[in-house]
Amino acid sequence: MKQLGLVAVALMMAAICAGQTMPAANGVSPHGGMQNSQGVPASSQNDFGTACGIRDSSSQSAMRFSRTPEGEWSAAGEEKRLGPSNTAVARVWRESNWMVDMHDAMGPGMTTMHTTQMCFDARGQITHMIDRYMDMPSCGCMRYTSLSFNASGNVARREQRFVSVTTGSEIAVPESAEAFPEVFRFRRLEQLPFYSLVKK
Repeated sequence: MKQLGLVAVALMMAAICAGQTMPAANGVSPHGGMQNSQGVPASSQNDFGTACGIRDSSSQSAMRFSRTPEGEWSAAGEEKRLGPSNTAVARVWRESNWMVDMHDAMGPGMTTMHTTQMCFDARGQITHMIDRYMDMPSCGCMRYTSLSFNASGNVARREQRFVSVTTGSEIAVPESAEAFPEVFRFRRLEQLPFYSLVKK
């Protein structure tokens, strides 16, 4: 059931964000065109994959990983079902660049969820990240953060907003946001907690 919950929440978050993309500064991507033709950050799996240089971003082409409550990551093949013991799942696409999609259930009943889409260049340096943190108990809202990085791995552009999970509308920063976890801080591919499995 937890697998279904992870998938359902991930789909709900993606649906909310589909209409919540944010304009780029002056419509210009600081690091290789992670915006679409309207100058907004790509959000869906296919759009993000295309902008990241991934030609085939289908689920079938991804490497899959899952994490136990003890924090151990393991490979999860297409035929392997994720059970109630899995607290996080990740998918990795590798072509010339790398795309990573990670979902971390942080509370009981999937009421808090931290997800990220990341693009790494061929050298393993991050170029763009879309980070979403949903907290139903405290605010019924989601924090949406888009980051673009320069060639040195430093943040070149950061945009953030909060949206209601119920309506999808932008809201003021809730008081509970002070307790939200930081945006994921992976800047190199090898910093991913399951990187050793990717390399096998």
